[in-house]
Amino acid sequence: MMSLRFFSLAFIASGALFSDAGGAETPASQSCQSAAAGWSIIETANFRFCARSKFSLPPKTLSAVEELRDRLTAKWSGKPSGGVAWQPKCDVILHGTPAAYLRAVPGGGKTLGSSVIDVANDAVIARRIDIRADQPGWFDGVLAHELTHLVLADLFPGSRVPAWADEGMAVLADPAGKQDAHLRDLWIAHSQRGSFRLTELLAMEDYPSPDRHAAFYGQSASLVHYLVERGTPEQFVQFVQTGVERGYEQALRDIYRLNGVAELEHRWRQHANAVGALAVRERRLNVD
Repeated sequence: MMSLRFFSLAFIASGALFSDAGGAETPASQSCQSAAAGWSIIETANFRFCARSKFSLPPKTLSAVEELRDRLTAKWSGKPSGGVAWQPKCDVILHGTPAAYLRAVPGGGKTLGSSVIDVANDAVIARRIDIRADQPGWFDGVLAHELTHLVLADLFPGSRVPAWADEGMAVLADPAGKQDAHLRDLWIAHSQRGSFRLTELLAMEDYPSPDRHAAFYGQSASLVHYLVERGTPEQFVQFVQTGVERGYEQALRDIYRLNGVAELEHRWRQHANAVGALAVRERRLNVD
């Protein structure tokens, strides 16, 4: 039986949330097993919110999570979720202290959230999100980003979404301020000639070294945003799927009518430079 495990961590760096490979070593399937095991649990159609102490969530928060899942599914698939429930449900572990979070997510010292997906025989067998619920704004600042990763896993059964695309799509679910911080990171990397050539970025099978994380997340987010605006979110997913199967040169011709990666590089860099210059003029980026 083939088994795969995909992770994402939501970090804070340069004032922004971004994701990285790594993640919780606790199996997703072992999370919040039962009230008898000491968990306090609140369930919805697709989620189980769990904590080690008694807690409550307003009904509007619970319905907002379901609506967010449906919205993300419709955005990237081009189709409504259709009421198809996740089986198994996604466990959302709410940690009340940094220490409790770190016990579940080793190595996540600077993170606020983590997502884990367990896959066997091309089927998801466990979904899990760990969140530092002691931090304010975890719903908007962490959950939407991590939930995007889980929604995208359904669109790429049996394989991992390329890291640059996975992270770039998840960033689009972040609040505007965090997206601006990614833009700042890209602007700094570009001004210092530390950004990636697109041939390098698209060919990456994993995440870069830590010293290039900021450039990687900023550039991934910018590239995804550019391509999504050029077409539709659904087209972008088709582009990535085609790129994985047949190569990005062909995918660019088929989906965007661009003459390969070289033309994309030229057009994207023009776009990124214009957006960065505008943001500096509007004082949204501090590059000093």
